[in-house]
Amino acid sequence: MLSPELLASVLESAPDAIVIVDADGIILFASSRITTLCGYRPEEITGRGIECLLPERFRQSHFGHRHDYARNAQPRPMGVDLDLYALHKDGTELPVEISLSPIRDGERLLVAAALRDVTERKRIQTELLQAREAAERANLAKSRFLATASHDLRQPLQTLSLLNGTLRRVVHDPIAGEAVAQQDQAIDAMSRLTNALLDISKLESGAIRPDPTDFAVAALFEEMRNEFAGLAASKGLELRVDASAPAAHSDPSLVGQILRNLVSNAIKYTNRGWVQLRSTRSATGVLLEVADTGIGIPAGDRERVFAPFERLDPARSDAGAGLGLAISRAIVEAHGGRIWIADAPAGTLVRIRLTVA
Repeated sequence: MLSPELLASVLESAPDAIVIVDADGIILFASSRITTLCGYRPEEITGRGIECLLPERFRQSHFGHRHDYARNAQPRPMGVDLDLYALHKDGTELPVEISLSPIRDGERLLVAAALRDVTERKRIQTELLQAREAAERANLAKSRFLATASHDLRQPLQTLSLLNGTLRRVVHDPIAGEAVAQQDQAIDAMSRLTNALLDISKLESGAIRPDPTDFAVAALFEEMRNEFAGLAASKGLELRVDASAPAAHSDPSLVGQILRNLVSNAIKYTNRGWVQLRSTRSATGVLLEVADTGIGIPAGDRERVFAPFERLDPARSDAGAGLGLAISRAIVEAHGGRIWIADAPAGTLVRIRLTVA
C-alpha cells in the first residue's frame, strides 16, 4: 500500500491543479497548484463549497450539474463543447479545462477535479481564427473585384485582337506576317488565361450561380460533336458520341463549358485512337464520361490536377495555365455534383455525376 504522504506527493506533482470535493461540493483537498491557477492558498478554500472557484453566473446551475454527475459518476471531461471559466481570487476569470474522476471512500463518493489553464491555447485559437477570417475576407474581396472588373480586364485584350486583325489584313511582308501571327497566338493565350482567371474568381465570389433545368443530354453531346469533330479529324482521331441518358437536371451552359474543356484536353493529349463522350443513367443520377486513348494521368496525380495552376507537363507549349480542371470541379460542385478521374484500361477517363432529371 502507498503511504498517505506518497499519495499526497503524487497529487502535488500533477501538472494540473487538483481539487477533491465530497457529495455536497465541499472542498476536502486542493493541491498547491490551485494558488498558481486561482490565487488561493489550499487552506483558504478547504472546507468551502467548490462554487467559490466559479464565476457568479455559473454557480446556480452548477448545483444541478453536481447532482447529475453523482447519479452517473465516471471519469470524463466536464462541459464538453462548452467554454468553462474559473474565478481568480482577484475577481478575474480565466478559461479552463476540467476533468472529473469519481473516488470511492467506503460508502462515500468523492470527486477529483483536475483544472488546467487554457488561456494561451484560447489566445492562439482566437488569433488563428481571426487570421483565417481575414484571409477569407481578402480572398473574397479579390474574387469580387475580379468578377466585377471582368469587362475592364477583357476590353484591352479585345482591342488588341481587333488591331492585330487589322494588321493581318494590311501586312503583306512575310516576316512581318509571321510576327503578326505570333502576336495573334500570344493575344489568344492571354485571353484564355484571363477568361479562366475571371471564371474561377466569379465562382469563388458567387457571381456565377447555376441555373438548373431539365435538358437533353443528347442535344448537348451533339453540340460537342459539331464543335470538335473537325479538330479531332485534323489529328486523325475518331470522336465517338453515345448519349444513353435521355436527360439531366443541371445548368446546360455550365455543363457545356465543362465538357468543352474536357474534350479539348482529351484531343490535345491524344495522338492516336479516339475520344469518346458517354452518358448513362443510374439511381443516383446521370453519369457523363469523357474517355480517350491518350497519354493518361498517373494514379498519384489524379487529385492534384484539379488544383489551380497544376500542370503535369508544364514544358509543353500548349499546356495552358492549369485552371481548366479547377474551374470544372468548382462548377460541378456548385451543382451539387462530383467530378473525378477513374481507372481506365488506357488513356484517361473523367467522370461527372449530375442530378437525375
